[in-house]
Amino acid sequence: MRNFMMGLGILMLAAAVLTMRPLRTQADDSIQGDWSAKIENNSTGACVYLELERSSWGNRNRWGNTHKLSDFVGLDGGIAGSAKDSPVHFELRRDAGTISFDGRFQNGEGRGHFSFASNSEFVQGMKTLGYAHLSSEGLFSFTLQDVSRQFVKDMSDAGYPHLDPDELVAFRIHGVSPEFARAMQQLLPTKPSADELVAFRIHGVSPEFTRAMIEVLPDKPSADELVAMRIHGVNSDDAKEINSLLGKRFDVDQLVAFRIHGVSPDFVRGVQGAVSKDVSGDDLVAMRIHGASPEFAQGMSKLLGRVVPVDELVAFRIHGVSPDFTEVMQQLVAKDLSPDDLVSFRIHGVSPEFVRGMKDVGYAHISPDQLVAMRIHGVDADFVKQVHEHGTTDATIDDLIEMRIHGSYRRASM
Repeated sequence: MRNFMMGLGILMLAAAVLTMRPLRTQADDSIQGDWSAKIENNSTGACVYLELERSSWGNRNRWGNTHKLSDFVGLDGGIAGSAKDSPVHFELRRDAGTISFDGRFQNGEGRGHFSFASNSEFVQGMKTLGYAHLSSEGLFSFTLQDVSRQFVKDMSDAGYPHLDPDELVAFRIHGVSPEFARAMQQLLPTKPSADELVAFRIHGVSPEFTRAMIEVLPDKPSADELVAMRIHGVNSDDAKEINSLLGKRFDVDQLVAFRIHGVSPDFVRGVQGAVSKDVSGDDLVAMRIHGASPEFAQGMSKLLGRVVPVDELVAFRIHGVSPDFTEVMQQLVAKDLSPDDLVSFRIHGVSPEFVRGMKDVGYAHISPDQLVAMRIHGVDADFVKQVHEHGTTDATIDDLIEMRIHGSYRRASM
């Protein structure tokens, strides 16, 4: 009986010792893999580009990130950068857990094996913050991205309590800090969501950018509008200058359209000089879409003897009425051709070659309307030659059109 009690006591003591060890779950033991690293130098000093690779159930996962050399415990930059092939052991210690690295370094490059152990105190502390069921994978991600209990508390104090674990990781990856969150809340009409804060950081929507845009917009922009402006390169300097040139504050949609289509302050000044000071934002976008430049406007105005308005310039560009085409047609048909004449010529295929062909067969003076009618009905130089061959040499333009309509080479009266 005494031996049984002693044995039982030993077992109880062993169990007590085991429970006093830091908690490592079996899932922790499964989080291991290979690492590779390279020592680099940037403006902030020595840093380490680290890649981790794991294989699980036939899938390979890889993470890569740059860390300060000082983030690692036990990694000597001198040894790692030495030409000597040296064994190393170092650790990345974070609130959520520790990643241990074993391997070798030579000439600033290293590789080896890593393993992960979670921090039981962190697990218990996170439970009090509302995170009762963190997985080992989640703890590993928290360690990689340095999601600490203090960060969770600080984000809660900044107005973002009970964030999803994935949102906490995204915040750390993209640099969403409590200070950034507070600043953006103060600037926007409504509190931005967690996803919007991440989008801000991804696209470079800073408090400074937001303040600058608020100064030039008619209303405070929304989160989506701020992101759209950054995506398309809207900036406060250009917006302010265009506002001044056109005498109004343009909203986000219009400023984005200006950027998409290339309406710059220089373009606005050019159009105002060539067309009108009263040109609208929609006019400017239409001109850029269709390629009606200030130079094009000046060339057409010179040929037509007056300032050509935006709608006519756009119609010219849509239908291919160029200064060269206009000049040639003025020489061949009439100096006082109207914009409608020129557009009709292009729509119906009244080309310089067509006009010259008709002149060659004896029709030197044809009105714009007659030229268009001839093209509509298929009267060309070859048809005229056939009419001549059938004995009619004095047909008028109207006669030719009538013959073409009826499929005859002779006038109806003949």
